[in-house]
Amino acid sequence: MKTYLFAGLLAILTLYATALSTYSADAAPASETPRLVKAESPAPEKTANLGEMLNKGGPLMPALYALSFLAVCLIFYYLLSLRRELIVPTPLLNQIEEAVKKKDVLLLEEICLKNDAPLAKVVLSGIEVVKSPHATYEMIKDAMEDEGSRQAGTLWERIQYLQDIAIVSPLVGLLGTVIGMIISFGALQSEAMTPRPTLVAKGVAIAFTNTAAGLVIAIPAMLIYAFFRGRVKGIITELESRSSRISRMMLDIVKHK
Repeated sequence: MKTYLFAGLLAILTLYATALSTYSADAAPASETPRLVKAESPAPEKTANLGEMLNKGGPLMPALYALSFLAVCLIFYYLLSLRRELIVPTPLLNQIEEAVKKKDVLLLEEICLKNDAPLAKVVLSGIEVVKSPHATYEMIKDAMEDEGSRQAGTLWERIQYLQDIAIVSPLVGLLGTVIGMIISFGALQSEAMTPRPTLVAKGVAIAFTNTAAGLVIAIPAMLIYAFFRGRVKGIITELESRSSRISRMMLDIVKHK
């Protein structure tokens, strides 16, 4: 997980630097503003497309780009990693139950050590207790429940990053909105020759673009987070159910020691 996060952060920093340099180049002022402009026939109005609107969204748009990129990466990562067959694999479950029925602790331990699934870690915690000469069912159950809680906490923590993005994105957009309004109000007090309505419109455009961008990132991120939250809840419920069943089966091993 740390490797994925490091790669994601590195990609985000690269994207942020590229987007910020592009914005700085586009936002560079002209060298001179002519004081007198010859009257000409009005040019046909040009409708700005979505890309142009986003490029003129101000200095915080690169941060919003980075958040959206990170959200997409997390969504694909969750789709690949938060699957039942990776958390509670059916082949592993069958092997564990078969080894428990045979009362073969060494075989059971070998099976769990070869697998990195959360189910294997939960069962392995019970095996450590079974090895004790004074092991009881309550001790096995408590050990497996503790490990199950740790594995569940890891799963919940994993999807928390997407909710964090859903919370932070509107705040970044709000900051961009404030910057845009500052530009607009500053234009009203400016004594420069640039027409004030143009600067006011620029500030308002920055404000609304940042607000919209923040919400466009936050709303889907929160909805998808709710989807993965339901998936994780179902996986944890099954993990607890399977672990409880295995702990009861391991009671036979304790009785025949």
